[in-house]
Amino acid sequence: MQRLSTNLVLIVALALLDGSALAQQQFDGHWSIEAIPVRGTCKSAHHFRAVIENGTVRNGGTGKFNTAGGLEPDGRIRGSVQGSKTRVDVTGRLSGRSGSGTWTSAGRLNCSGRWDAEKRN
Repeated sequence: MQRLSTNLVLIVALALLDGSALAQQQFDGHWSIEAIPVRGTCKSAHHFRAVIENGTVRNGGTGKFNTAGGLEPDGRIRGSVQGSKTRVDVTGRLSGRSGSGTWTSAGRLNCSGRWDAEKRN
């Protein structure tokens, strides 16, 4: 009986994990992101590419920056992007093939703004 209940717990846990991964897979693919400054010293919009795989966001372009944080199954994003001397904290939400949110930078540039994203494939 104990073995049966242990197996049942494992099956339920795996099903929940698979459901979470499946929910995140709807966002898998290549994304185009536009970051628009609203306050501070940043003056022009910047365009970036990102790739999402199983809820993990990584650089999809040629620039050198690192990402941390992640994507929740419901599309909420919370993380940061670290470039040479600037860190940008990002929050927002993806829904279907688009998304939006806000960003704040710290380091050599102090500014904030909004971002818009579009799934490319």
